[in-house]
Order: sequence, then C-alpha cells, then structure tokens
Amino acid sequence: MKTLIWDFNGTIVDDVEYCLSIEKDMLERRGMPSDYTIADYREMFCFPVIDYYVMLGYDFEKESYADLSVEFNELYNKNFLQCGLMEGFEEKIQEAVEKGYRNVILSASHHDALIEQCRLLGIDHYFEEILGIDNNLAGSKVDMAKRWIRESGVDPDDCIYIGDTDHDLDTARAIGISNIVLAACGHQSYDRLCRIHDNVVENIHGVKL
Repeated sequence: MKTLIWDFNGTIVDDVEYCLSIEKDMLERRGMPSDYTIADYREMFCFPVIDYYVMLGYDFEKESYADLSVEFNELYNKNFLQCGLMEGFEEKIQEAVEKGYRNVILSASHHDALIEQCRLLGIDHYFEEILGIDNNLAGSKVDMAKRWIRESGVDPDDCIYIGDTDHDLDTARAIGISNIVLAACGHQSYDRLCRIHDNVVENIHGVKL
C-alpha cells in the first residue's frame, strides 16, 4: 500500500493570513514594527521558528522564546476556526482514498491540539495516523518522522510527501523519501521553494498521485 504523508499547517489548513494577523498583533502589543506583508512573511518564515522571531526583532534577553510560543499557540487555538481547509485538499485526499493510499499527517504542531483541529475541521476520518510533536516549541519534526518510519515499517519508496516549506523537504529526505511535492500555497513562496527543490506546485490541485 502506498502512503501519502501530509504536512498540516499551510498544506491542509489555510492558516497563513491567520498566523500573520496573530504575529502582527503580538508585535504591536510590544510596540515593535509590524508593517510586513504576506509576501514578506513567506520570504522570512523558517525553521527553527526561533530564527524567524529573531528576524522580526524579538530580544530573547528580555523575554523567552518559550513564553512567545505559548502566547502564539494560545492565540492560534483560541480562534482556530477562522481558518479553513486549503483549496484542493478535499478533492486530493478523496482521490488518494479512491486510489487506495494510506493517509498520514506529520506536523510540527502540538499533538493534542492537532488531533482536536482535525476533528473540528471534520477531516480526522481520512487519516490512519495523525502525528504531532509533544511540545509547543515547533521542535523536532525530523526526530518524530524518523521514529514513525522506523516503528511503522513503511517503505519510504512507497511514500509521497506533501508539504509547504523547506523543513518539510528536510524531514522527508531525513526519512529516505524521494517523492516530495512542495505546494507554494502555504508559508513559503513559490520562488523560494523552487530554489531548493525541483517538484514545486502552486497549489494542492497540482499534486500528482
């Protein structure tokens, strides 16, 4: 059986504008510059997320990254249903189900929140496994993926990995997957993704199964 591995934020859930609004609000509360656009965001956003916060101007001698992460996650979870599903997701996953794919989510989101968000979106029934990390700091998705591939016994050659960032590319390669599709509808721009990978699509509709 082939396995389709999905990233969540920016791949399944359309949350870029929502994340940007939260981050601007956090900056404004601190009297910091917040006049950047979605295009700016897609050029800056990166993993580890702490490096992105440094680019925004946060001083971690004044407040901790852990506290910022808690603040962001609380705001994100509070009004999560402002987000919807990414255009093309439902059609693509239904195609995957019809073709007999096993569907799995691997996300840097907190595991418990991820399970609840999938339930709220009404998509949890599509997935054999929904896997998030066990802390709120957008930590090691790579380590989680390595553990999953080892314990599941899934053959990387039978997998397609769909994500929206360079971190997804790194994660897929770390577990031996070569069939990787990056969709430029999420948290990093098309041009940026094309600089690092040769299979980039503009949206989920462009993913070939």
